[in-house]
Amino acid sequence: MPEILAGQCRRMRDVPVTVFDDRTLTYGELQAESQRIAAGLQAQGIGRGDPVILVIGNRSEFLTIFFAIAQLGAIAVPVNVALKGDSLAHVFDVTGARTAIAEAAFLPRIDATPGGLGRFAQLFALDGREPARARGVRAFAELLHAGDVPAAVRVAPGDPWTILFTSGTTGPAKGVTLPHQLISSAAWDVVHGVQMDAQSVFYTFNPLFHLNALIYGPMAAILAGARAVVRSVFPRESTLRDLRQAGATHWTATPFLIRALLAAPEAPDDADSALRFVLSFGLTAGEVDTFERRFDCRMVAGYGCTETGMVCPPQPAPANSCGRPGDRVDLRLVGADGLDVPAGSTGEIWVRARQPFDAMLGYYRMPEATAAAFTDGWFRTGDLGWLDPAGWLHFVDRIKESLKRRGENVSTFEVEQVLMGFPGVAAAAVVGFRPDARAEEEVRAFIELAPGSGAAFDPAALVRHCGRNLAYFMVPRFIDVVDALPRTAVGKIRKQELKGLPLQSGTFDVRAAGIEVPR
Repeated sequence: MPEILAGQCRRMRDVPVTVFDDRTLTYGELQAESQRIAAGLQAQGIGRGDPVILVIGNRSEFLTIFFAIAQLGAIAVPVNVALKGDSLAHVFDVTGARTAIAEAAFLPRIDATPGGLGRFAQLFALDGREPARARGVRAFAELLHAGDVPAAVRVAPGDPWTILFTSGTTGPAKGVTLPHQLISSAAWDVVHGVQMDAQSVFYTFNPLFHLNALIYGPMAAILAGARAVVRSVFPRESTLRDLRQAGATHWTATPFLIRALLAAPEAPDDADSALRFVLSFGLTAGEVDTFERRFDCRMVAGYGCTETGMVCPPQPAPANSCGRPGDRVDLRLVGADGLDVPAGSTGEIWVRARQPFDAMLGYYRMPEATAAAFTDGWFRTGDLGWLDPAGWLHFVDRIKESLKRRGENVSTFEVEQVLMGFPGVAAAAVVGFRPDARAEEEVRAFIELAPGSGAAFDPAALVRHCGRNLAYFMVPRFIDVVDALPRTAVGKIRKQELKGLPLQSGTFDVRAAGIEVPR
């Protein structure tokens, strides 16, 4: 990517490449500033293989520093800016990084971890008041005065560029080490999957410390000679207006956001935007059709994970499918016995890259976890899916989130789709719940209602809706209406927080209500 950026810079130096809230960067500015920062880091002893912690939100310095680190063969470690305490210290401890660059606002959070600010040999602060030099904190501006160009470093496709940490919902977060090749390959797949060109504008407010925003944003834009608009926060009610003002042609959106736009009253200017492609997943055929007609754009699906990059590149796909596997990967669906399942049957999705360095290099400093994630060179995603006769991949559930009731496997994903098809339901999360230690696991649903739907919501009617659309053993027994479901920075529901919650006084119990679910 640094070589590609340099090439684009020669052709379009004064053309904007990224629009952040704080400033717009041209191709030339991104190239020149990343080189100056690289020279500054190099003068501080940063070189090949050295991890550098970044505690930075969606702002222009994130990208210039990210590319600066790439030019040195060093490793960028973007940190989820919501982390604190032990979770934040875990990232520091795993990487063993001795250098960090952080927004001044996050310094107290770093200082509150064991070892405090002093755990880093070098800590540079972005903005804020003059750093407390007595504590060893230095101004980021110091890195800009060492020279305009660093000493040349040969960077190969298989060299690590970044360590991105998993959510750690089922154990300690793991640092996924990604090489330069994977990032450029994934960006290439996006560019060609959604037909990006020099006039494209990819819009995102997802955080850059996740692969989604990096790829579906700056990296794809650079490859296409296009522009990325990166917002620092979710604009909520003004999302559609901001998309228009940004001239966005491409956007990735969670199903929650798509449904929120569909729930809003229709307006004559709904289709008055530059939107061409919107990537989402988990929507019904009716929702896709309505959204495409109302907003005059094309919905596309895709599938991948941090460890593998794009498995199914973004593409128009049938409803409830996440696309066809791309030509960079081999894919298997494997049963619990380790054998491939028959066509149309559900199995765990296993993936193998067809060329070197199109997959992660491993979990950083976690050889046992790395070995456990692979079988004979195949990465086990932990996702369940099936392939239809036309070769479309259908996601079923996360293995760790699926549950068993009455001896039958329950796809929480499938139940959630049915729940969200009920009027007034904006979002849903389904988990397993045991009323007591000896009881069988039951299906429990947490429901987030659309604004203004609370008075008319009838849980009994929701149960009847489920009974018409789900096998009897999949119908939730317990239903909780909550003000807001807990979400990560990218909008993913944190189910782990819901699994341990006791029943509430307002929990609706289907059995106690005397409702018979048809078989």
